Amino acid sequence: MLLAELNNLKASYGETVIFDGVSADLPAGAVVALVGPNGAGKSTMMDMIAGVRAPDEGRVRWIGRRPPLTYFRQEQESGPATEEDDGQVLEELSRWGVQDGIAYNTASGGERMKLRLAAALAENSRLFLLDEPTNHLDRGSLARLVSRIRKSDATYLIVSHDRHFIDRVADRVWELDHGRLTVYEGNYTDYREKKEAARAARQKHWEQQQRKIAVVEEQIDQLSRWSDKAHRESTKKDGTKEYFRMKAKKKDIQIRSKRRRLEAELEKERIEKPEEERAVEFDMHGNRKKGRRVFELNDVSKSFNGRTLFDGVRFTVLAGERLGLVGPNGSGKSTLFRMLLGEDPHGGDIWRTKGMTVGWLSQSVLDLPLDHTMEEYFRKDTFSEQGKLRTDLANLGFTAEQWKLPLSSLSMGERLKVKLMRFIQDSTDVLLLDEPTNHLDLPSREELERTLESFPGTLLFASHDRYFMDRLADGLLVFEEEKVRKVPMGLEQWERRNEKKDGRASEKDRKLERLRLETEIQAVLGKLTMSQPGSRDYAELDRRFTELTAQLRKL
Repeated sequence: MLLAELNNLKASYGETVIFDGVSADLPAGAVVALVGPNGAGKSTMMDMIAGVRAPDEGRVRWIGRRPPLTYFRQEQESGPATEEDDGQVLEELSRWGVQDGIAYNTASGGERMKLRLAAALAENSRLFLLDEPTNHLDRGSLARLVSRIRKSDATYLIVSHDRHFIDRVADRVWELDHGRLTVYEGNYTDYREKKEAARAARQKHWEQQQRKIAVVEEQIDQLSRWSDKAHRESTKKDGTKEYFRMKAKKKDIQIRSKRRRLEAELEKERIEKPEEERAVEFDMHGNRKKGRRVFELNDVSKSFNGRTLFDGVRFTVLAGERLGLVGPNGSGKSTLFRMLLGEDPHGGDIWRTKGMTVGWLSQSVLDLPLDHTMEEYFRKDTFSEQGKLRTDLANLGFTAEQWKLPLSSLSMGERLKVKLMRFIQDSTDVLLLDEPTNHLDLPSREELERTLESFPGTLLFASHDRYFMDRLADGLLVFEEEKVRKVPMGLEQWERRNEKKDGRASEKDRKLERLRLETEIQAVLGKLTMSQPGSRDYAELDRRFTELTAQLRKL
């Protein structure tokens, strides 16, 4: 059963066409992942389906009446507009583990996301449009969102660059790229396999057609050379003039015939060369300084609204280290970044380097002058500086047309790359990155990972992207039990160590439980010897003995 049809949708900004001729069926009860590179128009398409923006051409046709709809946008400054006594919202908030009375403007990125998700998912809608709902979420919250979607019979259209998330929830994928929409059945893994197989087949057919074109063109070239020779011979004044004139005419006819057949075949079955996936390139340089401290914390503490985030924190960050911040939403990771920059009051002492430049990429990408064009925002005085800037922007995946567009027309991922440009230009020594992969499409994430691997400076980053964390962190700052501990290992090694600890703790618990059961069994047996068979006490003790021995066998 269909819920809606997208019929030949077109979107443009000024003279720039974002997509055109986009059509697809939206089945009721489906979970559709909308994927594609930054700037392909995914959020614009969501706006059209939500009725926020009218298509330049085409329409969204609902089968019957439009169902109740919830539109969850990427980012917003203010919290969800809900009543304080809304029972459904309060119930949803409790499921997400959100602290009572937490204020949106002081909450962490993950807590803000949970506040907004709780309000959105509490709505009794039949269609949910979720634009990047997994940004900032820790693993527990992500698992909760997956479970919520799987158990629901509503329809979901989700924009996400989280590969694991799409694999776990989607039953089809819409790919929006190069102005076209392609529909794939299955999850993200199915989509990638089918896309690569289709591209390989198109590449093979294109190469076969190119070889055929080359053969025909060579035949035409040969005929042309023979025709030219015959035309030259037909100008001679001996008796062969008429023979060569007829021969030249025959060759010309053959040339026209072959060219017409080739053009007709190409018009009917022309195979366009498969387009390469868009790639971006980050070019960041830092002046690595060995043997020097970057930050040093002594007995640092931080409390907020009567709640202790951490206390008695001591560690040193050395030049060149790569530390990943690990901990649940609301544990204080973003707060620590602000403290390191001197922007948040705290207890204890924090020593900060003065010999290196520090760049901070915060979670929010909303603090850009959105009314400025990129040309105005990155204004340079000299021709050579402007040329280098445009080259850097092109390496980040921006087109010449976007140079003149206002920043408000850029996608969230593109705005994030605009902020990264500042670090590129400044040759920053120390980078503090708070969820740097949020909003980035997959090619951009992978390119950022490769670039940061070769970044010679100091790197501190908080990320819930497991691929990103495993690839870059050679040490961790672990937020747990109101402490921040520095550990000299990556996330995978740290988790394996904790699993071994948990295993040892579990074995100790099992030994204690076995001893308890054996002791109680002996006590029950002692009472049984004192009881009369057939009595009520004897039956109860016998039942208890059977239960305890079953528990012991299971243990």
